[in-house]
Parts: sequence; structure tokens; C-alpha cells
Amino acid sequence: MLGLATLGIFFSGPAIIGYIPTMVVGALIFHLGLELIREALIDTVGVVNSIEYATIVSIILSMAVLGFNEGIFLGILMACFFFILLYSRRSGMRKAYTGSAVRSTVRRQYAQRRFLDDVCKQIQVMRLQGFMFFGTINGIEAYIRNLLEQRQWQENPIRFLVLDFALVNGMDFSAAEAFIRVRRLLEAREIYMVICGAERSSEVGHALRAASVWSSEETEYVQTFASLNDALEWCENVLLQYYYLHQAALAGTHVPQNYNYTFVTTPQPEEVNIYGSSPRNAMVSEATQSAMTVSRSGSSPVMRVSPSPALAILQQAFHDLDS
Repeated sequence: MLGLATLGIFFSGPAIIGYIPTMVVGALIFHLGLELIREALIDTVGVVNSIEYATIVSIILSMAVLGFNEGIFLGILMACFFFILLYSRRSGMRKAYTGSAVRSTVRRQYAQRRFLDDVCKQIQVMRLQGFMFFGTINGIEAYIRNLLEQRQWQENPIRFLVLDFALVNGMDFSAAEAFIRVRRLLEAREIYMVICGAERSSEVGHALRAASVWSSEETEYVQTFASLNDALEWCENVLLQYYYLHQAALAGTHVPQNYNYTFVTTPQPEEVNIYGSSPRNAMVSEATQSAMTVSRSGSSPVMRVSPSPALAILQQAFHDLDS
């Protein structure tokens, strides 16, 4: 019966509205208004935070005083403002640590591991998170500038700044502009800016490439890798390149022939100032002297390749422990 009555009202058209008392229509609208006010003001108590509740109250009052459209417009403005305010309070940096706390999964020789244990502090890793915009990038830029201050630089000089974008879901133009300033700041100190976790076709990758903060042939101080492990492996390889360079300078020999990989541009062994005043070079020289093992004949501590593969692996693992 109810279905037939509803069908009859549907085919009768708007003319039947004239037979409905005005009081009934007014009471229905009044009832709906009370339900909406209850849902907005009473049911949200303790559910939303104070800022969101203040936004709801402001929208209701502006709709009652100014009008419906004005209330919606005011709500949109307040929502945007409070979104920026709340999101800027959250740190865009999830974690920051040095290379001493995290290493790549590559297996190294004993002398190489001993050297990296001393110099991996020159690797600074920053894991970023969330959406990068002008409200969150300021804290990240301030943290990087603090790393380069004179007192901090003397205590912990860095050679690599690894920025992990794996947890970043977006970036606006202002954040990309901030990374341009960071790149120039790092290049002035000859620090490598290593980017990882950002796909080339992603939103973050597009923003970084548009800002020229991506690996290219123009500069070697910006490197890009797919994962954090790849980035750490590259940084360790560069440090090992400096290790063999300083080792050759200290021993008066050449870089071992079995380590002919060149990851970055470095001077020749005879051009290296092993007693320089640079905190980074001083750390590398001290770590090299403690890690290198020079035989009595003065030859390079490079292991001779044995015909047996198993014996070669054992010698490669323990050749520095026989002294």
C-alpha cells in the first residue's frame, strides 16, 4: 500500500503539494535543521580537535548571520588556513642519522670495514616524510644549515647528504625551490647531495627534475639512486676510493690495479695533502693509517689472487688479521 501511495504521489506531480499544510512543511524543515545542528555541534564534541570544532561553529554562525554561500566560503578559507597551520607543525623529517648507524648490505674486506667504521660519520642520512611544502621544508632547510655551521662542521664534517624520499608523497614548487638552495649550499662545501627513494616518473621526481635537483652530467655533486641501500653503497665506494688514494699517498705507491673504479673526480696520489687542515681529509688520513697494513718491503697490501676460488675468498676475508 505504501508503494502504491508513493507511486500515486509521483504521478500526480507538484500539484499535490498545495494540499499539504504549511505547518507540516515548516515542521519538517525545522526538524531537519535540528538534526543537522545536533550532528554538527553535539555529536562532534570529543571527536574532532578544538580547531576543527571552532571551524564548524564559525560556519554555522556565518550561515545564520551572513548567508549560506558566505558560510561555505568562510569554511573553505578556514579549512585551508588550519590545514597549513596543523601540517606545518609536523616535522617533514622522520629520522636523521649518520652512516655509522646504518650501512649498506655489501660485504667488505676487513681493512675496508675498519676504515669505513672510522669515516662513515661523513655520511648524513635524512629520511623525509609526508607532503613537502613551504610549511615543512623550512625545518629541513634549517637542519641542513645547522649541520654546516662552523662548530658542528669541526665536530662532524660530512661529505655526503643522503635524502631519502621513500616516505614523501608529494612536493610543491616552494619545496623544490628550497632544495635548489640546499644544492647550492652543499656544492659550495663540496658535499655530495645523494637522492634516493624517488622514482623518476613520480610527482616528487618531476618536481626535483624541474628544479634541476637530479643526477646529470653537468655536476657530480648530485646523485640519484632507487633505494637507500644503493645510495649508501655508492657513498661507501667513494670513501673507499679516497681510502686507496690516501693509502697510496702515505705509502708512496700507486692505487692498486684491482681497484680501478672511479666514482668521483679525485686528485692523484702525489697531489694529496695528507696533513691538510680540512676536517674531512684529516679524518680520512687518520682512518687510513689505522686501517692500512704495509708489508716490510713497502708493497701495497693487495691480496694476490690464488688459483683456488675458495682459498681466494678466505684470504680476502682474513688477510688483514695475520699481522
